[in-house]
Amino acid sequence: VIKARKLSSAMSAAQAIVDHIRDWTCGTSGDSWTSMGIVSDGSYGVPAGLIYSMPVRISPGGAYQIVQNLEINDFAREMMDNTAKELLEERELALQFLA
Repeated sequence: VIKARKLSSAMSAAQAIVDHIRDWTCGTSGDSWTSMGIVSDGSYGVPAGLIYSMPVRISPGGAYQIVQNLEINDFAREMMDNTAKELLEERELALQFLA
């Protein structure tokens, strides 16, 4: 990371946080979008109600809209499905501790 970006991994993580907060508060510009963990509405086949990273456009002030119709190749689909399955299992386990 240091050689490629001229930053330590800690600085790289800090910059990612700053970039995310900037997008969240100031909005994404033009046709650009970012990924943000939000409650899924069922887009991209992700179960509704699951907190999942989705492609979003953000308006100044933090309102967001999921970017629809991005192309998902077979590899990405498999990884997304695996991630959703793991998150559902983790949610179920956490809920068992609360019961």
